[in-house]
Amino acid sequence: MNYIFEDAHAVSVAETYVEASNELLRPFPSTPISDFPKFTRLIGGLRPMEYSILCGATGVGKTTLMANLSKSLILQQVPHFVASVETGRTDFIKRVMSVMALEDWNGGDEIPIEKVKKLHSQYGHYLQSENLWLSLYENRFAVKKLMNDIAWMVENKGCKVAIIDNLNFFMEVTRSADQIIEMDRVTHELVIFCKNINVHVIMIMHPKKTDSGRVESEFDIKGSSTAVQEAHNIFLFNRPSLDLINEKQATKGDREIKIAKMRRRGKAVHSRLILKSPDGVSYQEGGLF
Repeated sequence: MNYIFEDAHAVSVAETYVEASNELLRPFPSTPISDFPKFTRLIGGLRPMEYSILCGATGVGKTTLMANLSKSLILQQVPHFVASVETGRTDFIKRVMSVMALEDWNGGDEIPIEKVKKLHSQYGHYLQSENLWLSLYENRFAVKKLMNDIAWMVENKGCKVAIIDNLNFFMEVTRSADQIIEMDRVTHELVIFCKNINVHVIMIMHPKKTDSGRVESEFDIKGSSTAVQEAHNIFLFNRPSLDLINEKQATKGDREIKIAKMRRRGKAVHSRLILKSPDGVSYQEGGLF
């Protein structure tokens, strides 16, 4: 066999050693989540160039959790981008306002003007800032367009975090037999994208149907194993397990985050954090297991 010899795509250990040493001395700054200090300590904050999956059953409160995260980033004045394609940008902001008001304002009922004025006096200057950017898309659109929008937001608005709800809206319409292939394609493109862009992407994904209704493992995520293998971090979001309820560590109204995968902090894997929600919209950290 005749070979065509070209320059190899490789560098010496000496060059890479210098790069690794520089990163150890000056690691890329991660974004803390001020309202969730225990979770921040566990995961080391939201690091740039990483792709995280949040998976939970329908109705468990994934979008509410993302609204809590967004509220925290707004108050921290951390620019971030949200593509709330499933519910829409106005719905998402009403959820953020609900978290700030400590009351569900997204039920369709009229909110008294006094309450709206009070919230505006407390948080209006944050909500009228440029710390949160929302996608105009409220239906299916191409993943390449999503990546373009995120890259533009990072370059022009300094966005540090992108929250995407959810993966299904970026898959091309195809035969059901090809859905896993399409899911793999979208996931792979986003993971490669994250490795080259100074942003942390959080993607909401749905689970397979389970007998318990809980997402117990990363392998309960709908689709093939590509998402599990390629994602940097996987967080599972559930109602509390029966053992925690029976042990009086949690109530039925609480929620539970389980760290199913972390590439950089293996010791945190399998940790569970209880989130308490006295008002049904805002989350406060409880016990760590």
